Amino acid sequence: MVLLAPSWHAMQELLYILSSHCHDLDIACNTNKTVCMVLKPLHKDRVVANDFPCFTLCGVKLKFVEQFRHLGHILSNSLNDDDDIKREIQNLYICTNMVISRFRRCSTHVKRILFKSYCLCFYDIALWKHYSVTVLSKFKSCYHKCIKKLFGF
Repeated sequence: MVLLAPSWHAMQELLYILSSHCHDLDIACNTNKTVCMVLKPLHKDRVVANDFPCFTLCGVKLKFVEQFRHLGHILSNSLNDDDDIKREIQNLYICTNMVISRFRRCSTHVKRILFKSYCLCFYDIALWKHYSVTVLSKFKSCYHKCIKKLFGF
């Protein structure tokens, strides 16, 4: 679950509400896995504060993180997508190597279908907005290398 709030006070209120409902439903929140992230504005002149008091959930102080993995994607407090692109590069290499090792003797047509089905799961790249040109060119290079390796070019 992700909770978003425009201010520290609003977030703490959401955490109190969550704690109350969890108590009513007899559900425990795992505070060891629960973390907080303050998203930094893109323009430095819009920074309100650099330090915030700790949030509490069920009486336990939560720790702040700069990055977090949620639903397989890497979220960063700087709103930069470079680490998520690097994760996608690694996944593309892994999936391509898996297809090659298991289906190397298949026809080109079958390899193409397998590559599209298992390696090109890029449903998240439409969300990438802030990234460096270097990391994006590494992603493009990875794609071309995987195609060459799979089809023997």
